Parts: sequence; structure tokens; C-alpha cells
Amino acid sequence: MLEITFEVFDTIKHLESFWKESDALASAMIADGRLPRIEYTFYQTFRWNEFVERYYSSQPAVRLGLKHIEYILVRKDGKAMAILPLMVYKSGKVEMTSWRTSGINNVVSVYNNERHADVFKALIGYIRGRYHGKKLRLFELPPSTPFTVELSAIPGASYTERGSYHIPLSDFEDFDAYYMSLNKKLRHNIKTRSNHFTHGDLTSELKVFTRENPPFNDYWKKIWRLFFMRKNVWRKRDITFFRKLVCSWETRKECSGGMKTRSFSELDETVLFVFEINGEPAAFAFLYLSDGYIVVPKLAIDTEQRAHAPGILMLKEIMKWCYDRGVRDFDLCRGEEPYKQQMGAVNQPVCRVMAKL
Repeated sequence: MLEITFEVFDTIKHLESFWKESDALASAMIADGRLPRIEYTFYQTFRWNEFVERYYSSQPAVRLGLKHIEYILVRKDGKAMAILPLMVYKSGKVEMTSWRTSGINNVVSVYNNERHADVFKALIGYIRGRYHGKKLRLFELPPSTPFTVELSAIPGASYTERGSYHIPLSDFEDFDAYYMSLNKKLRHNIKTRSNHFTHGDLTSELKVFTRENPPFNDYWKKIWRLFFMRKNVWRKRDITFFRKLVCSWETRKECSGGMKTRSFSELDETVLFVFEINGEPAAFAFLYLSDGYIVVPKLAIDTEQRAHAPGILMLKEIMKWCYDRGVRDFDLCRGEEPYKQQMGAVNQPVCRVMAKL
């Protein structure tokens, strides 16, 4: 019988060699169809998790000892099989480190299949013992892997699924084929809205920012204010004076070192698209591009410009950009917003599992 063992590390640097080997193998397996993209995303890579550790290490709650990251390394007969990065709170919660960023999370492993189900069954047993008495909250997981199946089997665990949408760009030969696959009514709507900028006083421009040409700080403020204002609409809140003050506070907080803004300055994978109307941001998409795959953790429009459909017009231009660069998949993440299906996205559900251990 093969022996399954566990080691716990408090820093990612001890895991770099295996982690990078796992990333390279996952990339090859995804390319030839042996591993579904949903089971190994950008958030599982060493590069992202190295940034996450660096980001959280600068947070007051970590410096004060209110929470810390632990990495559980699982071996089977001496062979490294999986890594589980967890944020452990002194208050009694245990979560994955990346789930708040929006996008698919998972245990870091290319072996998360039925052949090695014993590894993940043993891992769940280890978690239950190590974090006994704590509340386990693991969100945005692929629903059918052995790791998730064993999680949901914990006595008293709650399991829920939620829609998560991605556009499989590789299903179409080129942008024209993709665009013609969209609903005829939508294409007509795009053409009509585009005419607003060719036969009137309105102007539009799609701006693309990367780490090499970042936006100025004042521009970031406009972007994040747009996002937090839009967030109130999603949550069906009235835009009161108090809400505007909260929005301004959230904007300042993000601009002064929030995870997204900081990742833009530290990760080459970040790209920011902004659709401007008359020189002002009307829609934006903040995304990560890695290995021919895009994940979009933040996207929003200025609701005052809704009549001009800035979000749809922006996405159309982004799709052109993607095909020019060989992007194969565009992950719009969780949520049932109608524009996702309108733009050809298909549902690939994610789940969350919570349990008192």
C-alpha cells in the first residue's frame, strides 16, 4: 500500500521547484486535451501564488498575526502530488487564498482525477484533523474533481453551485466566425450603437493598458470609482450621499495598494481595457492573460452611458484583440449577467463547500 504523507510550509519559496514543474505539466496537458482548463487555472500557478503571498505579507492583519498562509504539500510514496494554499484566520476561518479575486480556485495538482482519489480523500481527512473546530470555506471550485467530491462528503457540509461563464474562442476559426455566431439581434444592436460614434457628436476609443504603459493614478481613480458605483447597482442599492462616501473610500483603498492595482504593477499578465466615450471611461475590463487563457475578475460599465452599450462594444473589440493574439479561452467568471450568454459564453458551473470541522 502506497504511503500518503503531508508537510506544511509557511512560505511558498520551499515549493517553487515542484510548483513550477506542475505548472509546466498542466500547460502541456491542457494543450493536448488531457486536463480541462477549469481544473488548473492562472490562480493555481506559482507566479500568481507568489504574488498573493507577497501581497498578503504586507497586510496589517497578517503582520499582527490575525491570519496567515499555510501550504499543505501532499506526497504519495514520496512523490509530490498536490499543494493546497490556505488562509488561516485566528478568528476560526480557513479559506483558499485566491477566492476573493473572482475566478476558479482549486487544489494545485494535475493528478486530481479518479486514479488518485485516495490522495484527496486523505487530504480532506488531514484538513479535518489539522483545522478541527474551525469553519472551512472553500469557494469557486470545479464541482466534479475528487478533491471537491471528498470536501462535500464532510458530515454537515453545505454544497452549492453557481453559474460561471467562459467564451471558448478556440471553437471558432477566427473573429469573423465567432462574431457571426452571435445572435442576429445583438449584431444589429452593436451596429446601431457603433453608428452613434460615426454619425454624431460622440467619440469612442478603446484604450489598452499593460504593465509597460500603466494608467496615471487619477485615471485609476476613475476606473475604480466606476466599478464601486456599479457595484451598488448590482446590489440594488440606492445611490445615497452615504453610498457615494463609501464608494470614494473603497476607491482610495484600492488605488493605494489593493490587490488588483498592485498586481497590475507587479505581474506582466495584467491587461486593462477601457472603452472611452468623449474621453471619459464608460466601461472597463481588468484581466489576466496567461498561456492563451484570459480570466476577467473585474468588469463594469458607467450606468449613465448604458444607452450607448459601452460594455458590449468594448467586449467586441476585446474579442478582436484576443484572436489577433491567439487567445483560446475567455473566462468571464461567476455570475448570471445576461451579457455573458449574449457574447457567446457557455456555463461551466463552480461550487462552494462550507463545513464546521
